[in-house]
Amino acid sequence: MHSNLVIIACSIFRYELEHLQQTGKINVPVIYLNSMLHMYPKELQVLLDAKIEEYSNFRIILMFGDCHARMVDYEKKTNVVRTPGINCCEIILGEEKYRKIRKDGAFILLPEWAERWREAFIDFMGFNSSEAIKPFMSEMHKKLLYIDTGLQKKNQNLFDEISDFLGLPLEIYPSSVDELENVLERLIIESETKESP
Repeated sequence: MHSNLVIIACSIFRYELEHLQQTGKINVPVIYLNSMLHMYPKELQVLLDAKIEEYSNFRIILMFGDCHARMVDYEKKTNVVRTPGINCCEIILGEEKYRKIRKDGAFILLPEWAERWREAFIDFMGFNSSEAIKPFMSEMHKKLLYIDTGLQKKNQNLFDEISDFLGLPLEIYPSSVDELENVLERLIIESETKESP
């Protein structure tokens, strides 16, 4: 166990982080914030500010992309390091893979967001019908890409439901947690060089 170190993470990473903990790859406690807070940046900022203050006596690894307007301010704190990447997809995939996928016109679905797609598109964005969202999605994207880190059972019925509603074909992109593991190993070392809180 790394003493006086904690990870504060978006719950989008829960499956991957729990896997890394269970396999002994990381031995750091993780505090999760609900991934749906991405839709409410001001609320996310308030909660993150409070959580960082709560753990001000710890070295903190912050696992968030640019999810609210002041994310970079946390990096100025002497006890905080943050995962590189503009969003959760880039953090899991790495910059090169992420940019290629985006260039190919894909809308990326991580496992937790695939499970919670109704919350995002229907409850939050207000697309109550498939006909309302299909033009919006097809204008911006060519396909849906589910990032399969191999930790969740593939649910074809769910994939078909999402694809039908959004009006785009869904492809499965086999991935791993290697990129995330490498980033965390580097940040653990980096956090040790930071000033003690």
